[in-house]
Amino acid sequence: MKGGEWWWNRGGARPRREKARGRGGGGGSWGVEQGLKLYRAHKQQAAVRKWRGALKSIRHREDKFALLGYLYQAYMDWGKYRDSIEFGNKQLCISEELDSPNMRAEAYLNLARAHERLGALDRALDYARHSLYNECDQCATAGLVHLTVGRVHLELAGFCKALEAFQRAHKIAHSIQDPSLELQVYVGLSELFCRLQDADKSARYAARAYDLSRSLQLGDLNSRHHRAALLQMAAALRKKGELGDAHDYCSEATRLSLVSGDQASYARSIRIMGDIYRKKSDINKAFRQYESAMGSAAATGDRLCQMEAMDGAARCLEALRLQHKICNCRPLEFNTRLLEVAGSVGAKLLVRTVRSRLSKIYGSLGDEEQKGHYERLATAMEEDLELRCGSCNEPFGLEADSLEALPCSHILHARCAYDILKRRDKKKKRLCPDCHKSVSSRLYLHCEDPHGMNTLNHSSLSLASLRASSLATLEDCHATSSV
Repeated sequence: MKGGEWWWNRGGARPRREKARGRGGGGGSWGVEQGLKLYRAHKQQAAVRKWRGALKSIRHREDKFALLGYLYQAYMDWGKYRDSIEFGNKQLCISEELDSPNMRAEAYLNLARAHERLGALDRALDYARHSLYNECDQCATAGLVHLTVGRVHLELAGFCKALEAFQRAHKIAHSIQDPSLELQVYVGLSELFCRLQDADKSARYAARAYDLSRSLQLGDLNSRHHRAALLQMAAALRKKGELGDAHDYCSEATRLSLVSGDQASYARSIRIMGDIYRKKSDINKAFRQYESAMGSAAATGDRLCQMEAMDGAARCLEALRLQHKICNCRPLEFNTRLLEVAGSVGAKLLVRTVRSRLSKIYGSLGDEEQKGHYERLATAMEEDLELRCGSCNEPFGLEADSLEALPCSHILHARCAYDILKRRDKKKKRLCPDCHKSVSSRLYLHCEDPHGMNTLNHSSLSLASLRASSLATLEDCHATSSV
């Protein structure tokens, strides 16, 4: 595999030819190759300068399309999503000129990914659908589209739809033997179960992603996938209460983000570090982390990260309010602003949480009318989320519990799912209580893999190697970083 193809494939998009030799590419081809070498050496700004220079001299539209893809991914890595959209639109124009369904699918995928980070979730879904119209069912681009659809539905709190999309992406990853796609699916599944309060399952999927990221790199432990896996491990372990290990994973992700100039991962890492400090009850330090994350996310236009950091800051203010260290005014104002942001994005689960929080604040102020108003709105949103087990009709996802997902992508309490699987009576078939489809003896994505129980312990043992890899100091990182 050529150097450019290696870099591009690991970046998550489909590999394309980078060379234009023999096709009139001239000096542009040399600039592309030089840019790839610089990018792999973590000299991102120099690489982008090479690529921008090459863009002026490349004449063949197929080569220009591939080069625009490199520039798109570089700016995505920097967290400059609006610039990425510009490159995606240029790719779309070329795909229309050439009437190439494959190119059109890739361009729409790139536009979907960038709009997702900007919080334009409905538009991201539209672009993803357009991509699927132009692509084959079992290929890398289709897998990445399903992955993006899953992430969008996750933000919209459509958990069953997110599971269905992740399941399709996972199937494609296995079909085409794409471990980088499989890794990203596990990160998505870990985040899904983290939001549904199943910390054990979240940590298990995060561990699978992390182990895959280590085997993928072949000596280069600074890829965006490795950083994403580190951050997901940190988030999952924080949820489990393993704060020391969570801190180590998060610190390493922060260091690598600084080295690579990955502003998106950097903003998320300091937000997760805020969660860790908050869990340690170090509220002041946590709040400073959230403020820094909000600033970094706002600078890149990453509304999702900005919203998550705002929620962390709101939780800090709520803790201080309950300790009577601050009055109700600031939490009230901050949560009202957060509710507007979450509502505009469409993050229903967060909307429900903030409404419940506002109800308590108004209760402390003695405003029973507003307290009841937000309490009713929170209850209505809870019903709209449909977070209710189809077997026992009890809610899930709002309190810590063990969950399972059936192959049809419906989610049940683990105890209810196991009861269904234990059935041996032929008259009482094993059916999903929600859609009445037959349930096999294996649960979603092999959750009951006997080797899976040891995955987390195996990953925890790798903390020593993780610490050993942290040879560069943060000061060195600041000196070489564009963050």
